[in-house]
Amino acid sequence: MTTLSTTLINGTPFGSAQANISNSNVNQLFANTTYYFNVIVADQAGNQSVYVSQSAITMSAAYLFDSTSSSDGNVISRANMNGLCNARFASMSASTYPWKNNCSTVVAFISLSGVDTIANLLTSVPGSAIILGSQGTILASNSVTLMSGTIQNTIRNAIPEYSSGAGWWSFSTVSGGYAAVDSCSNGTSNSAAVSGRIGFPDATFSIWLDDAINGEGAPSGAGCDITRAIFCLCY
Repeated sequence: MTTLSTTLINGTPFGSAQANISNSNVNQLFANTTYYFNVIVADQAGNQSVYVSQSAITMSAAYLFDSTSSSDGNVISRANMNGLCNARFASMSASTYPWKNNCSTVVAFISLSGVDTIANLLTSVPGSAIILGSQGTILASNSVTLMSGTIQNTIRNAIPEYSSGAGWWSFSTVSGGYAAVDSCSNGTSNSAAVSGRIGFPDATFSIWLDDAINGEGAPSGAGCDITRAIFCLCY
């Protein structure tokens, strides 16, 4: 991408020709991705040349995405949930999701025990990494603020692949802990008489992760017989 011909053929223009340009802003880039920026100059006769060519890597990020699989409350195990996420990840096109090539770890975004929690999963995410949805919409500036009770955009906006109206299984408290009393009997029940904590996709406050319908410390009322989405974390 350093010659004029390859730049014109393969590059994506992000601005029109102007005189006396000192800077230019480029938006809608993906994190964890190498971009090549070429500035082309032209004289009055229309002759063009690459004036400067430079590459840059955007800041690191972790991504939340929808497994596009659903499950009732009998989620079976961490291995089963991670398997859904890895299957979805393998099927994703790198041209549509360019951050895919920068992810080395994929796990289900769900708390499954007192030691296997969303909060503990996030300890492996670099502290400087921003948290984004599948199309690059920001959810939080880092993993700590993700667990602070509010997010910057709703899950439905940040993860457009999500289409369920039933929420998604989190089995989680607002801070990423384990909602043991509300976990579909530790992820083993698909009974309507048992409930599990879910995330609500259309809010930016605590219920995005911890929709405790009947209050903290009590079963939420979200029946374990209902199939709900499984979300995934990639970093």
